[in-house]
Amino acid sequence: MFSLNLFLRTSIAASWFLAAIISHSALADEPTARGQALLIGCTKYDNLDASLHLEGPANDVELMNELLCQRFGFSSERVVSLSESSGRPELRPTRANMEREFLRLGREAIAGEQIVVFLAGHGSQQPNLNPSEDDPEPDGLDELFLPADVHAWNGGIGRVPNAIVDDELHGWLKAIEQRRAAVTVIVDSCHSGTMTRGVGERVRQIPPGLLVPEEEISQARKRVSHSSVTSDVEQTRGGRPPETEMNRLPLVAIYAAQASEVTVEKRLPAEGPDRKPHGLLTYTLCQILSRQDNSMTCRELVRQIQTHYAGAGRSTPTPMIEGRQRDREVFGLTVWPEQSRIQLTKTSRGTSINAGLLKGITQNSILAVYSPGPGQSDQIVGYARVQIARTLDADVVPCQEDGRAATTPLPASGRCGLVFADAGDLRLRVALSIDPQSDPDWVQRFRQRLQPESLKSQQVHLVQLVQTEAEADWLLRIGSAGVSLIPAESSAVGDGIAVQKTIPGFASKPLNASTEEWLAPALDRIARAANLKSIAANDNTSAMMTHPAQIDVQLERNSTPQSPDALERTILGNGDKITFRVKNSGSFPVDVTLLCIDSEYGITALYPQEGEINRLEPENTFTVSSRVVAESPGIEHLVAIAVKSNREVIDFTCLAQPSLDSLRTRGVAGPASLASPLGQLLQHAMFAEGQTRGIKRATVNAHSLQLLTWETRP
Repeated sequence: MFSLNLFLRTSIAASWFLAAIISHSALADEPTARGQALLIGCTKYDNLDASLHLEGPANDVELMNELLCQRFGFSSERVVSLSESSGRPELRPTRANMEREFLRLGREAIAGEQIVVFLAGHGSQQPNLNPSEDDPEPDGLDELFLPADVHAWNGGIGRVPNAIVDDELHGWLKAIEQRRAAVTVIVDSCHSGTMTRGVGERVRQIPPGLLVPEEEISQARKRVSHSSVTSDVEQTRGGRPPETEMNRLPLVAIYAAQASEVTVEKRLPAEGPDRKPHGLLTYTLCQILSRQDNSMTCRELVRQIQTHYAGAGRSTPTPMIEGRQRDREVFGLTVWPEQSRIQLTKTSRGTSINAGLLKGITQNSILAVYSPGPGQSDQIVGYARVQIARTLDADVVPCQEDGRAATTPLPASGRCGLVFADAGDLRLRVALSIDPQSDPDWVQRFRQRLQPESLKSQQVHLVQLVQTEAEADWLLRIGSAGVSLIPAESSAVGDGIAVQKTIPGFASKPLNASTEEWLAPALDRIARAANLKSIAANDNTSAMMTHPAQIDVQLERNSTPQSPDALERTILGNGDKITFRVKNSGSFPVDVTLLCIDSEYGITALYPQEGEINRLEPENTFTVSSRVVAESPGIEHLVAIAVKSNREVIDFTCLAQPSLDSLRTRGVAGPASLASPLGQLLQHAMFAEGQTRGIKRATVNAHSLQLLTWETRP
């Protein structure tokens, strides 16, 4: 599992291909509940080197199928999956099979029908030999989606045989749109110019230089550099496509990354016995929609995905949404189908439930078991503890809870409800990355510093040494002259130039006793900030949350409200005035704490300051302002905590800590703050103390957390 803290700046061609294929979604006046889906996952490529094959797209197709059929009521007979998992030639994701299914949808789709098109696999580019005003390609290249039977460049015909060009997908989707069906297209792939690869992740992209000779790419770019056809749209290549007739159509579209980014597949979920490669976008989207009870707009979905990434420590990629209909509900449904009940079943392994990690059911969580009999649905007959949690299901055993002895056996078909969600192992996983020229004595000294007994003696409880880089959240890179701490996914190669995220607090440090002493406390500090972000991000997608204790937090830059499009994050410059406007939108008073996490993992208490009373009455508003000092540019976060008010005022300013290079003792909390249920969880997550690793449903809805993210630049 990785907690990725990276900011890759690779030079990737613009996202015109993705914009083209997703820009067709016309809504009918009266959408029906009927739906069809075409799910395409290209994993193996017959005519390309095996090193370019992927593992995740076929798994993504299965996950999307599960989501649509089990969560959104699509009929399995109306979901067509083209992937390697079928084992049937007519269902492989070849060009002919893909074209056949797109044309079928163009003939059979009916007005108001929900059509979901999902594409996962490699993308690339080829020269656009026929540029025109109607088909602007500012870099002279057409974007491609690569079917399983794609070939390398054929100079005789001037194209990549069997590749699907953006214009072709445009035509196929246009035919569906003209039948007034409501089309949602989700694309989980990369599509151009450079190769990036991190530990445990694989990029869904074949660079044009591998598929098409570099000289052909160069000539295509030279042709447009002397042409006036695209001069009026060149400024749009950093993000949105130019405003063409196609882009003005009603549409909704979600895809994996901005123009300057790539997207990846990795083994997910982070823990569990059935981890397998999935596209990051696909897994996260399915996770959020599996846990959500109420409808949300497509824009809200993408923002939740971005927040989920931020909570996991990711700076990239940035999922995007485009189209005039991005504020309509996901899949066009104002009222979502009722969630399927969590139910006990008897299996060869013992007793299982039909929900798992995707739905937020973690190992050691506790579920109440209700009688399956008629009229007894609210009667608790026992409790079950999650013994093994997998992606879609979990094994449970009877347990004692709330003064009730363990009930054996648990009733078959009993309905379950989550009463305690365990936060799991919140330690930061660290691996050594050793340069062959490094001094073996120093390697051994640093390794010893990260052993359990040594960590305990240093009062460091949130760090764990792991054996391989693939398991790690962070790497301790030991060289011949010094050491550095870097996120496990911090390296990239863009246009042949090595790029690495650098943060002052993590810069190379000399091989000496001072660095040796600095290491473990610095890692502990990183873990605290990472866990705080993770808890805040996951709060809104927990299977238990309903959030009656709710606050609305708005970011203002230089007195201008920031309502960033899902295409981009807020950018703050040195000297900007930043204001947080907080409103209690609930029905009872709440105590509010605002904590800022900077790019060097310092945590600053913005509110309340000493002497301030942080109780906020319903419908009341307050503001907190400061100036941006971009001494350490990068991604920063605000964690906003609201707790239902009681007799004593609660604040969590005790969680503040200085940035990485400044080590001091943490603050001490007042008894009411960390004695509260949320305080106990935060105390465990940030200091490995407290009496609980999770939180009970009886108290969970008396608080809420929000995570806001922005970027500071000089």
